Amino acid sequence: MSACSTCGADGVVQWRRRPTKDDLQQVARFEAARRGVRAAAAAARGETLVEEVPQLGGEVTVPVYACEAHALPPEAAGYVHQAACKGPGKGGRCSCPEAGPEFPFVPAEDPRGPAKKRLPPGW
Repeated sequence: MSACSTCGADGVVQWRRRPTKDDLQQVARFEAARRGVRAAAAAARGETLVEEVPQLGGEVTVPVYACEAHALPPEAAGYVHQAACKGPGKGGRCSCPEAGPEFPFVPAEDPRGPAKKRLPPGW
């Protein structure tokens, strides 16, 4: 896993947030560079490259990693947080309004979860 977004320690949990303007600009620069490389390679082969314009924003989310000290509880990590979310404050919660979870948290002891199966020896 990646480093904690707050302190740089090893991350133990991840959640998602909406992208900031800087995030979207970084993605746009990366996408423009990627397209330039692909167009140059296609031109060298004498091919015409037709790609759809990527849609940035809307459903795009950015991963946020946290160490044990800066981690959100699993219930809150299932939500897509606001772009300005810095993670938990006092009490282990952030200031984002809670919406429906993107990845609902189901405790391991929940009987609704999938049945556990053992892998065969040597798998």
